[in-house]
Amino acid sequence: MRRITRLSSCSALALALAGGPAFADLTAEQVWDGLESAMQGFGYSVAATETATSSGLDVTDVVLRIVAPEENSTVEVTMESIALVERGDGSVSMTFPATVPITIDAAPEGEEAVNMALTYTNDGLEVVVSGDPGNMTYAYNANQLAISLAELTVDGTAIGREEARFDFVMDDVTGTTITATAQGTQITQNVQAAAASYDMAFNDPETDEAGLVSGGMSALFVSSAANLPEGFDPNDPQSLAAGGFSATGAMGYDNGEMQFAATDSAGTSSGTTQSGTVRLEFAMDGSALRYDVAATDQAFSLSGPEVPLPINVSMAESAFKMTAPISRSDAPQDMALGLTLRGFEMSDLLWNVFDPGAALPRDPATIALDLTGQVTPFVNLFDPEAMARLDSTGDVPGQLNALTLNDLTIEAAGAKLGGSGSFTFDNDDLQTFGGFPRPNGEVNLTLEGANTLIDKLIAMGLLTSEDAMGARMMMSMFAVPGDSPDSLKSSLTVNEEGHVLANGMRIQ
Repeated sequence: MRRITRLSSCSALALALAGGPAFADLTAEQVWDGLESAMQGFGYSVAATETATSSGLDVTDVVLRIVAPEENSTVEVTMESIALVERGDGSVSMTFPATVPITIDAAPEGEEAVNMALTYTNDGLEVVVSGDPGNMTYAYNANQLAISLAELTVDGTAIGREEARFDFVMDDVTGTTITATAQGTQITQNVQAAAASYDMAFNDPETDEAGLVSGGMSALFVSSAANLPEGFDPNDPQSLAAGGFSATGAMGYDNGEMQFAATDSAGTSSGTTQSGTVRLEFAMDGSALRYDVAATDQAFSLSGPEVPLPINVSMAESAFKMTAPISRSDAPQDMALGLTLRGFEMSDLLWNVFDPGAALPRDPATIALDLTGQVTPFVNLFDPEAMARLDSTGDVPGQLNALTLNDLTIEAAGAKLGGSGSFTFDNDDLQTFGGFPRPNGEVNLTLEGANTLIDKLIAMGLLTSEDAMGARMMMSMFAVPGDSPDSLKSSLTVNEEGHVLANGMRIQ
């Protein structure tokens, strides 16, 4: 999370922050003070020479530096000059150098020392700042923004671009950033780009190993809102979970595509990925972390000397979501976990490996899981000392209070499993279920097409009659006939006495 905070602040600077309609007369000095304060709030030290001009302010020899002692790393951004011009309508324009060097030096204990020089460039960048000193809006647009790896040294050995390269480009960029300082600092940002592309490669001449990743996307957008309370320290993990810190964000793009290749002693493997849409949302405050990512129309291909046959698969929809409490609490807190893999398909070439006669239905497969519940966290997950104590003592980080299965769906090869239910947990009773808190509740399951699938697996030789008999006996113990042919249903209950019942019959 500290890295994310630093990258966010660096991106804000690289994109020049930005502004909108004028609300009051701003001076160039006020705008510079606001930008300097924002960078310092993210943990950067700021050094520069300020010279007043007839139209505003020239800031020269700018050096922004942030140090992470625990990682023995330093990031430094330098700019020859920033020109701030008062436009006469209450707003201020900012002109940044077309090229900005960024250096990263890192020497983590026990790892190779890495010295990296990046070059940030802009084409046609325009920035206008408006508002008032306590609430400034930065508006910007650019024909193109780009960042490239210029130099790389590993343990004192220089690595040329023919051995390692990285380029990232955004076209037709527009955005706004609003900074307010009424209580702490509030930063709201929205950025859009018509298209983006990237290209990364490495080549090790000593081993002949090489790799390449390139791709692009369209309609890229990023939005975020953060509240940094007074005294917020980006280098202190506990600042992320206490004292009023909060952050929300979203990003996404359309028409993503990527090509990759890797070469080693066995030869070259290569492949592609595609996606229709990708969306990510996150939120964090002093009590919980929330994360939600989803994609549509995905496709993946892979071939190479170590792959017996080309792999081609696709998926109509994939998603993952999570809500987790992060701070200590005496009361139960909400949690959630969800996974969706819907409409999975693979090529007939792959199907034919184990089903050459096409005995099984090749309909798209689906796995979906949706869980919600409540847990009581015993520690702050961003408290290093508390987490270290857990490691040394073996104590649990919290307790499970309730769990609801909103949906379970598995569809594949003509069979379908579905389920839903809910349980509460008695953490005072750890004996009935061998150290696990005693559950109380019910889950209902349905199964369709199971016997037909078993018959086909027997005919294909993938399942023996003896194994099939055992599976059918197990299903008969826990399930009863459903409402349609070749269907089963089951109601599994754990009552207050700790008895386990299947369809009303006690089995434990």
